[in-house]
Amino acid sequence: HVAHLLPVVRMDAFVSELMRRSPLAGCALELSDFMFDDGLLKSLYDEHRGQCYEDVLTFPTFLRLIRDALIRHGGSGHKLFVELEREQRQPIDESNFYRKLARTPVAVSRALLRCCTSRLVNLMPTGVGVTLPACFEGFAVVAGDGKKIKNAAKRLAPTRGFAGRLLGAKALVAMDLRSGLAIAMSDSLDGEANDVPLVPALIEQLHEVVAGPMLSIWDRQFGDVRTLMRISQREGDAFLVRLRANLKFSAVSRRESTDAQGRQIIDEQGVLGSGTNTLTLRRITLVRGDDEDDIILVTNLIDADRFSAEDLLALYRHRWGIEQVFQQVTQTFSLEHLIGSAPQAALLQFAMCLLLYNLVEVIKAYVAQDGKVLAAAVSTFYLFSDLRQELGSWAYHTDGNWPRTPRDSNAMIARLRELLHDSYDPVAYKTQSDKKPRKKKPPARPIVGGHTSVYRLINAHANI
Repeated sequence: HVAHLLPVVRMDAFVSELMRRSPLAGCALELSDFMFDDGLLKSLYDEHRGQCYEDVLTFPTFLRLIRDALIRHGGSGHKLFVELEREQRQPIDESNFYRKLARTPVAVSRALLRCCTSRLVNLMPTGVGVTLPACFEGFAVVAGDGKKIKNAAKRLAPTRGFAGRLLGAKALVAMDLRSGLAIAMSDSLDGEANDVPLVPALIEQLHEVVAGPMLSIWDRQFGDVRTLMRISQREGDAFLVRLRANLKFSAVSRRESTDAQGRQIIDEQGVLGSGTNTLTLRRITLVRGDDEDDIILVTNLIDADRFSAEDLLALYRHRWGIEQVFQQVTQTFSLEHLIGSAPQAALLQFAMCLLLYNLVEVIKAYVAQDGKVLAAAVSTFYLFSDLRQELGSWAYHTDGNWPRTPRDSNAMIARLRELLHDSYDPVAYKTQSDKKPRKKKPPARPIVGGHTSVYRLINAHANI
């Protein structure tokens, strides 16, 4: 009887040791369960599903399949289903999975990002994120920008036989600057659509998730008067927007100063626009010179003594954070390989990639806290690389099921600190270790005859 039990005991010991050595995988799987709460998913799916329905494949299981395809298979749904079929664990046929992707309403994708991120925000530790000037303490500060979802496959019948690349869809995303998390998105099924018409839907969602005064930061394409009115329609909300140089501005007051680099700063109050479309604003101009465009910002934060031009310019520099989010989501979280071909599938995958990014940002914040460094000093690329290796090892050596324990926010915070104790790697997780983009290669030089030898090239004897 004892001999019969020995293999089971050894396997239990092996699984326990593997769990101990896979803290990142544990965090990812337990955070995923926390974020994809079954009750929350059922509620948002019932509210936004339209004519879609659940049968054999439930919505939570559907999302976990997408998650596994993104994390473990580089965005390949086929590789995922080959693995599931080999193990006789596929919940549905692969073609039905793709059809469900293509039919998921965009309202589900928006609600998924918005509601699941709201659960993650409560877990973010303080003191490891971006530090903003103190004068903006009373605002929730968000940055907004548009993202084209590229590289759609030409599998649908109307898309076959065309040269050139296809855009899967277009999304307008808002990121909370303090936490670094993407919190909401609006979208268009047309990947060639302009970003500006997507602003009202995004602002409406932001009003759902941001209760207090909101300060939003935007690039120059959002600097027209009508868009600025939409952004600031809720009382107490403010904006900081880069202005196009050709828009009419009538100044009524002006003050000048210099920044730390000795560059001129012009701070003016006046009226932007003409006729019935006008706004009373401040215009702040940083004169850069040296053949660089001046930075021209407008804001409805009129009090120049409370909100200095230097602080507003410093705040605008943080807008670049949302561009870094898009870069990480594309390169690190498998957005370059779209699982489905339809626009709805592209938007659902984009929402899932943003949620994966948010999940890793939470893990990164606790790793940074463990190492007593800022989260910005931790490499997302190498942290996610280790996470993928641990998840792959767990899936390969076990049945893939991590123990599921329901937790509230406080219990989840304690669990993350327990798993990630002594997890910071000061060598591998430094952002300086990230691979830098390679310089573009010069055009190849032709060789007479089409070939030569290494020896001749080294000694400059080749006919080129």
